[in-house]
Amino acid sequence: MTELESQLMTVGLSSTEARLYLAGLAHTGVGVHQLAKETAIKRPTVYHALETLIQKGLVSKSGTGARRLFHMSHPEHVKQLLDQKITQLQEHKKGIDVLLPLLLQRVSHPQGQAMEVMQYEGIEGIKMVVEEALYCKSRHWDIMAPRKNFFSEFDKAYAHYYVSSRKQRKITSRSLWEKTIGQKNDSSTQKPPLETLKERNPRFLPQVMQGKFTSVMILFDDKVAFISSYETLSAVLIHSKEIHQFMANMFEGIWSISEPV
Repeated sequence: MTELESQLMTVGLSSTEARLYLAGLAHTGVGVHQLAKETAIKRPTVYHALETLIQKGLVSKSGTGARRLFHMSHPEHVKQLLDQKITQLQEHKKGIDVLLPLLLQRVSHPQGQAMEVMQYEGIEGIKMVVEEALYCKSRHWDIMAPRKNFFSEFDKAYAHYYVSSRKQRKITSRSLWEKTIGQKNDSSTQKPPLETLKERNPRFLPQVMQGKFTSVMILFDDKVAFISSYETLSAVLIHSKEIHQFMANMFEGIWSISEPV
């Protein structure tokens, strides 16, 4: 998958639609046979994807039968597609704002309950936990992550969404990172962009912790999220002031002896 395909997927195109749209841009008009040949996508799939692209306003067609040609809309229409998606999301958000108080009225809170633990499985489950963290009230995370983790291994489209959402929500953080083997904290080492350093406020974990864990831990509000490696694909979200305070104190201790980036 190319970077352009990944970017098109972030605005609502499927992988197949993105490949066909990019291939079609090289032609003023192109037939299904030629598109199938250039993209190695089966013709029935090409037909279906072109119809969905027509519905999205990114493709038009002319001619009939064997002479039918498909024309890709100007790239400016991609922005219009994103604007439509934003408008739809805003309408959905209005609906949620009305619905949420009604749903909260139905939530059962057993007397004396001091902890809630929820386990999630699969990619969609992990995304739910990430959304919970992204919409935290404090808009601040204390996060500890190994060099190789779910976010670095998952597809680029979601990684782009994750990074852009953090910026949009203005999430600040203190980050504890695992140092890459052989990495040195000096001028000869390529450092992350200044914007990333300001946003993430990272430090390198002590040497004794290098290579000893594979999960990401995120502390926010009064919750603790553990997100497994991409191989395991599971997550746990703990809602407890006591557990959060306990883990926050441990984080503070590790932070105090970690190496600034």
